[in-house]
Amino acid sequence: MNGCSRSIYAYPWDVAERGVDAFAGEALERGLNGVTLAAAYHAGKFLRPQAARVVFPEDGVSYFEPSREYGTLKPAPHSDPALRRVFSELARDGRLAVHAWTVLLHNTRLGSLHPECTVRNAFGDGYVYSLCPSHPEVFRYALTLALDAGAQGVQSLVLETPGWLPYAHGYHHEFAQLRSNVWLDTMLGLCFCDACKAGARDAGIDGAGLQARIGGRVRAYLHAPVDAQGTQAEAWLAADLLEDDELAAYVRMRQSRVTELVAAIRAALPREVALSVIPTTQRPTAQSWIEGSDLAALARAADFIEVPFYEPDAARVLADAFDTLRRVGGSDAASRVRAILRPGPPDLGDGAQLPQALAGLAALGIRDFAFYNYGLLRSANLDAMGHALKAHTREHA
Repeated sequence: MNGCSRSIYAYPWDVAERGVDAFAGEALERGLNGVTLAAAYHAGKFLRPQAARVVFPEDGVSYFEPSREYGTLKPAPHSDPALRRVFSELARDGRLAVHAWTVLLHNTRLGSLHPECTVRNAFGDGYVYSLCPSHPEVFRYALTLALDAGAQGVQSLVLETPGWLPYAHGYHHEFAQLRSNVWLDTMLGLCFCDACKAGARDAGIDGAGLQARIGGRVRAYLHAPVDAQGTQAEAWLAADLLEDDELAAYVRMRQSRVTELVAAIRAALPREVALSVIPTTQRPTAQSWIEGSDLAALARAADFIEVPFYEPDAARVLADAFDTLRRVGGSDAASRVRAILRPGPPDLGDGAQLPQALAGLAALGIRDFAFYNYGLLRSANLDAMGHALKAHTREHA
């Protein structure tokens, strides 16, 4: 099993409070060899069991000193210098591989400052939390931020949200008095900003006409006294994609743009810094196209795709992994897929099924694992993860 990645996702405040020496020692004791540390992150509200604290992170900041030339959109460094030093301190310690977990386009701070760069739905409403990758300045920002993060003495860069965020993404004080479903969320998540419609025009798609059709369909649904149930909404979405050629072409255009961004980052990164992409927050992974991700294309444009197999039991993890490998394609698919698992609530029977998930993923050929998230799990869950991981490593040595 030499050379396999065993990393724990963490935030800089987790490492700073524990201390780099103690954190690295604890990680090694639990069978880990890396840390996937937030380099740029969004707002949130995090309950931290080990520290018995609730944390509200600064919104849309970097956890390093930005040093490159940015355009209209510029990252703001975190206000605490100690948190901006964690990357360099971990790199100097040298016992763990350090991976820069970089959130690209989920940024309410920048969306608020630059609404012209945000996603616009079929009605023209802007989503302040979601920067649109079709916009040239957003593309420039994402590329520059990735290169800046990749220069922090890290072994790899892990990109999150390189595309369009889904409509339902946990924005604070999100209100609705009708039931969500995959058809409605997908229609409301499509972007029809000027940059997207210009890209559609270049691709031979009538973006304005599509916008009018999508807006009309959603408006009719909102006015109707009906609620599409889960399987009904899934069928509606499949039928719309089959029957509306321009909608399907628009989805493929979005996928091409995200792949273009990831390929540009890979081309500009030093070869010694690996590039991994988290293609989706959707469950199952097959729905990653909703965010503009093409699994096969991203796996080739980057070095790896890093997939959150966040499921309630091991059987669902393995089914999703099987399908992901099928979509990536090629004899080397398993070597290009890294698994992220949550070894505690609400996944894998509250973590009890982690050994089965590890064994099943290994049987599919997946060798690299990461675990989410150091600061959000109880110590007991982390200890159980360590026992399962060390047992798995011994068995597959």
